[in-house]
Amino acid sequence: MRSLTQKILSAICVVVASIATPMALQAVDSTSAIVKSISYITNLENDETTRKAALDQTDAEILDPLTSYGFRSESLPTAAVVETTVYYYDTDISIYDASSTLISDFDYDGFYHRFSVAIDADTLYYEAWVYAKLYLSYEGGPWNYFATSSDFHIHGDSELDSFVVETELADGYPPGYYDIRIELYDADFGDYLLSYGPFDDSSLSALPLEDSIYDDASSSVAYSTEIIVANHGHGGLGLWFIGAFSLIGMLRRFAR
Repeated sequence: MRSLTQKILSAICVVVASIATPMALQAVDSTSAIVKSISYITNLENDETTRKAALDQTDAEILDPLTSYGFRSESLPTAAVVETTVYYYDTDISIYDASSTLISDFDYDGFYHRFSVAIDADTLYYEAWVYAKLYLSYEGGPWNYFATSSDFHIHGDSELDSFVVETELADGYPPGYYDIRIELYDADFGDYLLSYGPFDDSSLSALPLEDSIYDDASSSVAYSTEIIVANHGHGGLGLWFIGAFSLIGMLRRFAR
């Protein structure tokens, strides 16, 4: 009888554990993600005060909770021809370069709640009309949508038509290292063009980010500086650069 009771209790424990485990995993991601984003052409970029005011006045976007468990797809070239346009997207439109800039860190811990992504897209034609969707991956997890740019004209291979998406993570993003994925779309018809991510450019890899709740917004003095993580040679300098600043931030936190 005692042996039967033990078996029943063991079976109950297994069932409870199988139910509790996914619930515990979901609880980590239960908070809705909240972001604010603005976009602008690089050569029309305003000063920090003006950009911050524009970001403050922008309506917050409430997104699905951050998904941090699972797999993600990487950027791949596409050879598809979309009938509604004349573009052969694998060659006629491309992203020549991208860079990220870390902007605001309130609590000096090396993790930033505000950042921007600059995109230099090129076309073989005289011009093209595009927009970008941006995604974050929390420490290698699935891609999570967080921002859409305005529509932008790109002109041949000009460097003067680069555009920037600047974002403030308001809530739902725990401290960690985030990768960024850029998806480019045709603005006239909404057709997907291409994607560009951390394996294409290391400046989109392992950015130390957190939301403004974690970033201790009650701090009396805000630490705001711009660290440009540019990598024109597709090397690994950007990762070492970020790591050094993160280490400095953590040492300063422990020293307090």
